[in-house]
Amino acid sequence: MTLEQLEQRVHELERQVAELCRELKPLAPLGSVQETFGMFAGDPAFDEIVRLGHQYRVQANSQDE
Repeated sequence: MTLEQLEQRVHELERQVAELCRELKPLAPLGSVQETFGMFAGDPAFDEIVRLGHQYRVQANSQDE
């Protein structure tokens, strides 16, 4: 890769990062525990995360034995 190609690539990456930064919306601060408790109830993606975490722990513990 030539220096000119590298500079073009860096310039394009900087442009993409700037575009992504403009699209980001600030996160609202989380409230109290009472406000956040249950926020993932019924979320299939969260259920999958829990399942995979359990699967990983079972596998990791069986390797320790």
